[in-house]
Amino acid sequence: MTKTTPLDLNHFNEVTRTNLLNSLSKIYSTSNLLVLDPVLSPLINSLTTFSIIKEHGHCQNVAWLNDELSELPSTVLSKYTSLIILIPESEANLAKLEKNIRHIQQETPSLKFNIIIKDLTKSFVYQLNKLFNGILDFEKILDLSEPSKPLSITSKIKVFNWSTEPLYADGVLITDISQYSGLDDYYSTPIKSINQLTKAILQVLFVGIKNGEDEHKHYFKLRNIFGKGNHSDLLIKTLLQSQIPSFLNEHMAPSEIEFYEERLHSNTDMVVIERNLDMMPVLFSQLTYHGIIDDLFDIEFESIVNLKDEDSVSKNLTKDELYNRDLKHLNFSAIGSRLNKMAKIIQQKFKDSGASGGDTNIDDMKNLVSNLGSLTLQQDLIKKHTIIGESVLSKINNEYEKFLTLQNDIFEMDYKLQMSKLKSFINANYQIEFIWPTILLIGYINDGVPSKELGKLSTDLQDNYGLSASIALEKLVDLKLIRVIHDSSNDFFTSLGWTAQKKHQPVNDLHEKDDREVAISGGKDVLRSNYTLINKFWNLHPYDDDSIESNNNANSSTRDSTNLLQLYPNPSFTLPGNTVPLTFRIIESLYFRDFLKYKPVNNIKSRPNWDNLGLNTMLAGKTVDINLDNVNDDKSKYLIVVVIGGITRSELTCLKYLEERFKAKGTPKEIIVISNGIINNKDLWQFITE
Repeated sequence: MTKTTPLDLNHFNEVTRTNLLNSLSKIYSTSNLLVLDPVLSPLINSLTTFSIIKEHGHCQNVAWLNDELSELPSTVLSKYTSLIILIPESEANLAKLEKNIRHIQQETPSLKFNIIIKDLTKSFVYQLNKLFNGILDFEKILDLSEPSKPLSITSKIKVFNWSTEPLYADGVLITDISQYSGLDDYYSTPIKSINQLTKAILQVLFVGIKNGEDEHKHYFKLRNIFGKGNHSDLLIKTLLQSQIPSFLNEHMAPSEIEFYEERLHSNTDMVVIERNLDMMPVLFSQLTYHGIIDDLFDIEFESIVNLKDEDSVSKNLTKDELYNRDLKHLNFSAIGSRLNKMAKIIQQKFKDSGASGGDTNIDDMKNLVSNLGSLTLQQDLIKKHTIIGESVLSKINNEYEKFLTLQNDIFEMDYKLQMSKLKSFINANYQIEFIWPTILLIGYINDGVPSKELGKLSTDLQDNYGLSASIALEKLVDLKLIRVIHDSSNDFFTSLGWTAQKKHQPVNDLHEKDDREVAISGGKDVLRSNYTLINKFWNLHPYDDDSIESNNNANSSTRDSTNLLQLYPNPSFTLPGNTVPLTFRIIESLYFRDFLKYKPVNNIKSRPNWDNLGLNTMLAGKTVDINLDNVNDDKSKYLIVVVIGGITRSELTCLKYLEERFKAKGTPKEIIVISNGIINNKDLWQFITE
């Protein structure tokens, strides 16, 4: 074992970039047209530039893989030796390849096709080979390991593998770059999500283990593993019983395996949770700076997508120190005053010769400003974020403002008032994106919606938004995102055949067969207790009693701190309604239990645990607690958080808050987040209405 330096997670992006350029370098034709799936464009832009792509792939121009490709005249295509087609695997891309290649082969028979496929699998090779009557036989495809050399499908078609690592962006290692950031796979093919995450976890745990090297660098070794949910349990079993043993046997000698298992000191906790434990963070509008920018403009690989080009403001946030070190995780309401104070510090920093007033919080902000670079750069960054903040405010119209107000107030309303507000939104023809979360929030808070009420809603939605809205409501029921309360055997949904003829069931009866949809769908109603009890026990809407006391004792400059703990007494600043995500509370309770006010439960063990919290009583799905190294303390250096089905930016900010809690406690842990993607309510509604 060698002494290791802190791991830079951008290393994974560098490996992915290198692998792409290596694949391009294996194409030896000198005049190529790059044909790109639009889904890959943000990723490739974050990894490299077109000039570097052009250099390695000898590409003259770029076209999109769409219907317009087949419409290019033969006079244009004949200028190129080959097409380099860069795509991820999907059924849609198979259809596009068939349509475009067959048409182009008829128009320009001499043209060659070099298809570079992200993380090529044997099944996709088989499909391509079958589609184009290729020369590969079935046995040869079966014998393929991870392809490192190009595969000739026909004399004109070659296939290349672009092997990728988990992609590090916005503080998360993500595994899925598709349109819905993996949310669709979680509900339709969760085994795919699990396989992606298992591979990513393995790559992180053994990042320092390289074939052909004399010494291995051990950055991580698991100490404790915790999981909640049936898919979390499946992932952990796959990792421990199959993937890790296979990796060790393949990459290490017996003596090295013995050292790793018996002598190497463990330093990492891992928590695996899944999305169905808490959908509220996905439903809400997000209130943090990066969350509200993503909701309104979209952030892809740390670049703002739909921000207008006013004043040529830079949309890239990767190397923006002001954003990453200070503004990113703040509640948006604090951004304006924050920028104003920084602007004043810049104006006065050279007038005052450096005498400090002795306030460490003001010093924090001054140090932050000083570390932003030159005076000109500091001014440019503040100007940039002032423009972004103004753009956010310009997008918040009357409808959006009323929707935000409803989200803040909905937990204080009774059911009748909630439904009244929802119907007023529908009758006023508000954006459908405001209607869905309102329906789901009402359903969660009230432990379901009566089937008769859903029938009326379905009619209203169809009248105001069309048949597609009524069908989308049915899909929400099918995915267990809405619990139906069956009042009678002649309810509306039963008459349509959507539900069985059942009376309103006790919640516990819904979970008798806990495992029946494992690996089939992530759509599962997991709440065994009513929402009121879960809300009270986990303190999901904390009162400000403690914060009032702390704020009275603090001076106004506390608000100038760059520390989230000093700025916010609890992590309820990320979502409307003073809401803390349940997913975060579940993770937090392993290490801290001081937030449990309704029924305090002390942790009597030295190691992290969920003992006596009633997790299985309140939430369906298996609970995992494994002490791998038989160590009974809380001194692990790293905490890997894995979220199956995607993570929201509000939850990322809460995990940043937890990281600062660890530091304040004197047991610092670096939190590494791995998920299928970063998701928001827009991803959910697009998936539901597709």
